[in-house]
Amino acid sequence: MDNVTHALAGVLLADLATAAVTRRTSTPVSPRFRRVATFVGVMAAELPDIDLVYAGPVLGMGKLGYLLHHRGHTHTIVWAILGAWALWWGTRWWWTRRGDPASRRPLDADEARALLVLALVGALSHLLLDWTNSYGVHPFWPIDNRWFYGDAVFIVEPWLWIVSIPALWWGERRPVGRIALAGALLLIIAAMWGLGQVAPPIAAAATLLAVVGMIGHRLLPPMTRLASGVLLWVAATMLFAVSGARARAQVTRTVRDLPLHDIVLNPAPGDPACWRAIVVTSDAVFYRVSTAVVAPWSGTTGSACAARYRSGRMSGDPLVELADASPTVPFDTTLAAVRWGRTWAAPRAELIAIAMERCEFAAALRFLRVPIWHEDGAGVIHLSDARFGTGGGFADLDIPPAPIPCSLTSGQVPPWIPPWVPPRADVLSGGG
Repeated sequence: MDNVTHALAGVLLADLATAAVTRRTSTPVSPRFRRVATFVGVMAAELPDIDLVYAGPVLGMGKLGYLLHHRGHTHTIVWAILGAWALWWGTRWWWTRRGDPASRRPLDADEARALLVLALVGALSHLLLDWTNSYGVHPFWPIDNRWFYGDAVFIVEPWLWIVSIPALWWGERRPVGRIALAGALLLIIAAMWGLGQVAPPIAAAATLLAVVGMIGHRLLPPMTRLASGVLLWVAATMLFAVSGARARAQVTRTVRDLPLHDIVLNPAPGDPACWRAIVVTSDAVFYRVSTAVVAPWSGTTGSACAARYRSGRMSGDPLVELADASPTVPFDTTLAAVRWGRTWAAPRAELIAIAMERCEFAAALRFLRVPIWHEDGAGVIHLSDARFGTGGGFADLDIPPAPIPCSLTSGQVPPWIPPWVPPRADVLSGGG
């Protein structure tokens, strides 16, 4: 998820922590504790992204290093626990050494416990939110090195901002906090209207809900206001999760007589009724990548979704720039809920052979969920992940001609290559 969404989750958790302390002690928390709780909540919710400090060019690992190490070791349960404990310990140390002399006292048991839980839940919330989209995480390292994908929520989901900011704005905030929240709310509304990625009816509904939310939350008691923000956040996420499950079922119905390896799903921003799908299949000879627009709910169709976003997210087929991508797909095209796009195919043996010959290619496969490639006349392999487009996508890599014997589990790979299981290990292994 984007860092603003993570920060909003951290502030929600911080407000819950201060409310819990107030309820347990029957005494309102001090303004200083409230500020510290907000700091801990936001820092914990952003903590796993500390990998941006070292991933990629910073330590000379290049673009491949960024792809492999962002959402890497710091996006694991092990790191969440250790990082949360370090943040909590540092906060306790800072608490007794800053502020006026009268306030330099140790945190009492209820405050310390609340901050520890806040730090731990905040760090884990980052993993959970990142899991909900198609980029994925591998939280169970070092026990399990596989990637896990939620395929449920767009990476910048406007509804999560819309439902949470009004509830937070009316809390006990300093002026700078209110200004930041108001600015974020205006920013997301302006983006929905101005970037062309959100259908006008969706943008209008979100704008109306934001206005109603700002007025309505002013009338609610503090605990009810906070609870409504949390429940609306969960409800929005669940709506997209259920819609995503239905979209997956619709696509699965159309796949006949082919091993289905993966269905990558992304909703249109703010719209659970329209989804982009990338489908990975294979047979005894070919590895295939196909695209589609999916309408999971009755009352609309894949074609209607494509028309609704003709100038936005659903209009750009990630395979359209590939000269060897065919507009013909090997699936059932009679289901109105699914509008198929293009299909790209290559021999499975070619994928396996290149992975064995070029270590950088093999290493990249530890990140790429939907690899697509072509080799130019100079022997350079241009490698992409169809999730992020082809020809200019942020995951594009150029693999120079360097036929060095290599395997996915052993061989001459740089020492900084992490042990992630390749998402397409099912294709590389030759299994159907």
